[in-house]
Amino acid sequence: MNIEDLFTVTALTEAISKLPVAPGQLGATGLFAERGIRTTSVAIEVRNGRLVLVPNASRNAEPAPVAGGGRAMATLAACHLPVSGTLLPEDVQNVRAFGQESAESGLEAQAGIVNDKLAALKAHLEVTREWHRVGALRGKVLDADGSVLYDLYNVFGVTQKTASVAFTTATTNVLKAVLDAKRHAEKKLGGVIRRGFKAFCGDDFFDALSAHPKVTAAFDNWQAAQDRMAGDMRGGFTFGGVEFIEYAGEVNGVAFIPADKAIVFPDAAGVFVTYNAPANYNEAVNTVGQPYYAKAEARRMGKGWDLEAQSNPLTLCLYPEALVELTAA
Repeated sequence: MNIEDLFTVTALTEAISKLPVAPGQLGATGLFAERGIRTTSVAIEVRNGRLVLVPNASRNAEPAPVAGGGRAMATLAACHLPVSGTLLPEDVQNVRAFGQESAESGLEAQAGIVNDKLAALKAHLEVTREWHRVGALRGKVLDADGSVLYDLYNVFGVTQKTASVAFTTATTNVLKAVLDAKRHAEKKLGGVIRRGFKAFCGDDFFDALSAHPKVTAAFDNWQAAQDRMAGDMRGGFTFGGVEFIEYAGEVNGVAFIPADKAIVFPDAAGVFVTYNAPANYNEAVNTVGQPYYAKAEARRMGKGWDLEAQSNPLTLCLYPEALVELTAA
């Protein structure tokens, strides 16, 4: 084996896939199912405001007719997220494993350096995938510059549900506001089986909610709850059957969830999904998409390697009408 063997698409993709993932709060919940697809887009049927997945078919087959009854078809393309880096000769010059002088141990050490480079590239991809997940949770998947990639409400012809909660007024019935959000989501979900409801909150919303007299009063009779209220509850507490969790993700000072917002959403299978399309490499054509890919190419005059990593996700909420955005007022 030689160092060139480390730079095949198969070897690098396997390496980047095995690296630890730092998915952020939303990715860590496992809420989004990961599915590989063989194409670069997904067709979704909208039936009376509900999203129904359309099975993949041969490119030469006649498309299935879409009948009446409030049905429409939407085709969404997967995003293409490439990021690049370099591995220079000086990065691996005279590198050997500690206490070893063999070529094999040197190769292992060089492989470790390659993995370090891939880990840096993967970190950029993963925070972007989390950005897309939060976008789907809010009903709008945004690009890196904040422009809208997919407005799921517009694409599928459903209405976004929003509500304000007057935390500055001591008599505000906060419980009713929470229950109304749940009732709305339950109606829109229909027969979808859910484990419960959660809400990711900006820090101002979370502070206002947890300090409101109607909320603190609900815990007065439980000493354990009082102890929690006196401490740091940002990891989550349940009120009105909704688990409220402060979401802390941000990049370059841009909060993934605005400080005064909270997103109430169902914790349910089949509602959130990330489709992974194949990479735009010859080796990946018509293969099942992977969450990450990596490839390398020798630089001119043999002066190192150009590295590339990429991800091709399409991240969706299949029931955007069941999402409720609350604003602290």
